[in-house]
This record gives sequence, C-alpha cells and structure tokens, in this order.
Amino acid sequence: MNYKIMKEIIEIFYPAIIILLLFILRFISFTQILIGYLIYCTYIYFTTKTYLYYVKTKFNNELLNNCPSIRDANFKQYFLLPFTFCQFILFQMANQRLNQSNNKQILFQEEKVDEKGTSIFWASHEKALVQHINPVLLILPGITGHYYDPYIKNVISEGVKNNFDVVVFQMRTLSNKMKLEENKYVDFYEDLDNSLKKIKEKNNNKLYGVGYSYGANLLTGYMGSLNLKTNYIDGGVAVSNPFDLYMSQRIGQETLYESLICFFERKNYINAVNSLNKDNNIIDVNILESSYSVKIFDKEFFGKILGYKNADDYYRGISSAKYVKYVNKPLLVIHSKDDPICSFKGIPFDDARENKNIIFIATEKGGHFCYIENEKDFSFSGRLWSFKPTLEFLNYLKNI
Repeated sequence: MNYKIMKEIIEIFYPAIIILLLFILRFISFTQILIGYLIYCTYIYFTTKTYLYYVKTKFNNELLNNCPSIRDANFKQYFLLPFTFCQFILFQMANQRLNQSNNKQILFQEEKVDEKGTSIFWASHEKALVQHINPVLLILPGITGHYYDPYIKNVISEGVKNNFDVVVFQMRTLSNKMKLEENKYVDFYEDLDNSLKKIKEKNNNKLYGVGYSYGANLLTGYMGSLNLKTNYIDGGVAVSNPFDLYMSQRIGQETLYESLICFFERKNYINAVNSLNKDNNIIDVNILESSYSVKIFDKEFFGKILGYKNADDYYRGISSAKYVKYVNKPLLVIHSKDDPICSFKGIPFDDARENKNIIFIATEKGGHFCYIENEKDFSFSGRLWSFKPTLEFLNYLKNI
C-alpha cells in the first residue's frame, strides 16, 4: 500500500481518530459522541440537495408531469451513514438483501453474437420463457460487471416486473473465449451494434438501454454516434457515466478506489487474457498482476486490444463526452457529485444541458451508482433510489 493511499485513509478517518482519542482521554463521553453524530447526520440529511437540468420542450414537460420521481427528484442517502465510502458498503449489502427477497429465480439463456467472445443473455423469471413480444430492456453492466452479478439481477427483476423482455450485453473482455481477428482490434461499439442486430432479429419492438458506469459510457456513445443511423435504441438511462475517462483517471489516480478497480480488473479479465495468450503472448500477465495503477493496467490490456498508442489515447478515444451533443433519442442521466470513480468534473455540462433530448439528475450524494436510501421509518430497506426514476422514465417512453 503506497503513501498516498495511507494518507487518503487517514484523511477519511481522522475525525473518528480524534474523537476516539478525546473519548479515551475522557474529555468527552459516549453520550456526547452519539448526540453529536446524530446532529451531524441530521444536518447532512436535510441539507443534501438534488438538481434537475433539462430543456423545456412540450415532450419534456409532459414526461416530467408523468414522472414525479424525476420531476421532484430528491435523493436522501441512508441517514445513519452519510459518508461516500459507506454507500459502497451499503450497496453490497443491498444487493444481497434484494437478491434474497426475490422469490423467483432468474434464468439466463445465452446467445452468442460472434465467435470472438461477445454474448447477450436473455433473462426470465423461473421457467417462464422469453416470448419476445414486449418492449426490450437492454442492460449494459459496468466494466467488470457480469450478467449474473447481484446488482444486474436486481435491475432484471425490476425490468421483468414492468413487462420488459430483458437482455444483458456482455463485453467480450469478460469471456474465457475472447479472440482477436487478424490485423483487427476490438471495437466495443461494433460489438454492441452486432448485439443490437441480434436482438432485433428476435424482437423488433421498441428497445431501451440502461447502462451503469462503463456500460453507461458505451450506451451514451452509441446513442450519439451509430444510433443516428441505425435507430435501434429508442431511449436510454445512463447511471454514473464516466463521460471523460481521462479526467476520471487523473482525479482518481493513486487512491484507494484505484486499488479496488485494479483488483476487480485483474480478477475479471484473467480468463480473457489467458484466451488471448493461447496463440501468442499479446498481453504481459506479469504487468497486470503486479500493477496497482489503473493507467498501467489499461495501457497493457485495453490499449493493446483496442489499438490505442497509450492509456491517455485510450481514455480520450473511448470517452462518450464528445457524443453527448449528438444524442437524438430521450436519455436520462443520473450522476452523483460525490462519485469517487467517475468524476463529476468530467461531465460536458454545456452539451448535456443544451441537448433537448437529455434530462439530467445531479445528486449531491449517492457514490458510484449506489444510491441507497432509507425506508420512511429510517430503517434499511436495501432498495436503490435510482430504480424509481429509471423505471418511470422507461415506462413513460414505452407507453407513449
């Protein structure tokens, strides 16, 4: 663990350390600590704001009138743990709790998009087969997200309950059969486009996308580029989109969160790396295993398979910020100002706020697509607040 990470941990916990020392030295009592903490939680809870940005058009006004969770968006983080890093912990707990509360088991049917590792997974509850008669909900997970991850299953459950045919896009970088064509690099937009063609062959109804983190970046980029010609996607929701990966990487460099990202990348991409290295050693495994720097990892892995000269070239090339102003279908953006991974500073605000097709919800709290809120009695429900605006938005689009 390097010096900067140790410094970051100390900065996070130093108020607690000072309070603990004061308690040990008997300057303050436990009752005083508890009262002070509750006052702090109350202050944070009632002063936290949510902001809504959109262009006033007839369509947007009618949409907001029918979507109160967007029009009156007001996310309040879990009362007793108002800190950003706590949202991540609560998010993991919420996923497990929601997973256990889903009485119906989710089943997946894989459909290979190509022989290079890209797949889509049709999801259904228990033995109910996907009929391909409902509007389609396409889920794009985060950079290390699998179709079977708890948070994806929870989104699937919400989609099925709201009468969508749900399908999950799985990037080839998570496949143990990943391949590269000779003299050709990976193109995620092409992979997504081919996946959408497959979906349309099965179900030609309206199609909506929900993307999280890297998946939100891919969804937004596609909607502002290829979708202008294909019109496959009729609307989307982008939650915690990095927009500008160069900015996010710079701000998150040498932090605790960077170490976590590296850990998950190494864990999830090892199968793809081994598959690529069967024919020839494209990726240096030693660099990936020894690196705690996202930039070094991305240069060795993503840079090589996507054909970029270096990590910065990759970040600029894959970022969706440049496509935001071209999005011509309804897009709901949900982003937190305290997102420690996808920096709020990287958002192209002018382009987003001036695009009549984009409605932007900016929250002060929420972390990285966590958004854990209280029940009305301030108990822990484990429900993600982002479900409400997301499903209201998609249901409105589906029914117009």
